[in-house]
Amino acid sequence: TNRSPKESTKGKRGEASVLHLELSLVVDVGIVGLPNAGKSTLLNALTSARSRVGAYPFTTLEPELGDLYGYILADIPGLTLGAAKGKGLGHKFLRHIQKTKMLLHCIALTDEDVKESYETVRRELAAFDATLLDRVEWVVLTKADLVDTETMTNARAAVQKKSETILVVSDKNAASVKRLRDELAAYLRSL
Repeated sequence: TNRSPKESTKGKRGEASVLHLELSLVVDVGIVGLPNAGKSTLLNALTSARSRVGAYPFTTLEPELGDLYGYILADIPGLTLGAAKGKGLGHKFLRHIQKTKMLLHCIALTDEDVKESYETVRRELAAFDATLLDRVEWVVLTKADLVDTETMTNARAAVQKKSETILVVSDKNAASVKRLRDELAAYLRSL
């Protein structure tokens, strides 16, 4: 037995490398929409998240996460026209949408053209990754407390052919939030 060896091997020069690691969020539901569509308010209403809410565009600068009965929801910062090509902040966050099982597409009922708001976000998703259009998508019409019934009906009709599931929600109406929470949880459990 050679208990204290007197032999050795000359060392070699070490190796070095520069790595760029990118973390993508893996979430169950991605909440998408234009800036000020009510995404952060919806996340706060559905979960115990405390995402910052403001009456100006781009209040959310980083994806915010919330827990709904063990399912993770992500509030993706607002997407603008040209986000897939690097305009605004959207290009930075579109990658996170790729890791979602389904999308909640928020559209503010206070928008002048609800159909155009819907289609703008859809075009940006398609420009970034066409497979995103194949995801299950629920349309959530937000800020229902700020419009009349006729505006709500017209908005629902404008996106009716685009999505099978359309829900109208107001953070001031607990029943509408509960309905969305229950339907969403039931759907996620069925997957």
